[in-house]
Amino acid sequence: MSGWRARIGLISPIGESIERAFNRYVPEGVAVNSTKLWFPGPTIEGLIHLSDQLEKAAEMYKKQRHELLMFGCTSGSMVKGYGFDKECIRRMEKVSGVPAITTSTAVLEAFDILGMPKAAVLTPYPDETNDMEKRFLEDNGIHVTGISGMDCSPIRQYGVPEVSRGIVRVKGDMGDIEPSQICRAVREMDLGDAQCLFISCTGLNTMEIISLLEEDLGMPVITSNQASLYSALRHCNVRTCIPELGQLFTRI
Repeated sequence: MSGWRARIGLISPIGESIERAFNRYVPEGVAVNSTKLWFPGPTIEGLIHLSDQLEKAAEMYKKQRHELLMFGCTSGSMVKGYGFDKECIRRMEKVSGVPAITTSTAVLEAFDILGMPKAAVLTPYPDETNDMEKRFLEDNGIHVTGISGMDCSPIRQYGVPEVSRGIVRVKGDMGDIEPSQICRAVREMDLGDAQCLFISCTGLNTMEIISLLEEDLGMPVITSNQASLYSALRHCNVRTCIPELGQLFTRI
């Protein structure tokens, strides 16, 4: 029987990255059911539009057996500042009757579990969204040593990547950014005295490069999809160790 250990309802922006990550790495007996939200782009206005759709999506899970709902979007679950992730959780739980969590909540849990509160951050966002994310993280006790953005604000205008001011900038969909481009962008960052690296955004394909980056950088790596999956499984009392997904997934 599918989902005999747990059923997770995944609510995420249109795109495949987080859905692919969950379906590839969930342990045996865990099922994932997905609902997509329209996403005009990672600007503040676009993220507010995204989060405004949350109740309608969560309501679809009412009276269905799910152990957890996950709002799988980092910036979309923090866009209105400190405490907005908790507000999103309350909104989902109210209309669905199902326990819920968000990606930004999961990321904060990951920092706490690893005991690494000083982080360098890489995102695919424009500067305004990066500023918002930095404030959210620091208001929640995370010291951001630096934040770099691969600006994907012109999302849906598919094109080829270019290099500008030493950082990869992609005019197109986040899911089109190759893992090799993410690795190159990381290598161009000034990690300073960071204790760990956080790669933000569930639209990025990061799962396959986590262990490689940890090996090369000599520090833990947190990514939005990794933290979302880890937290979702823990909240469903599924404590499977997956070392290829980094140090976080060895803390069971």
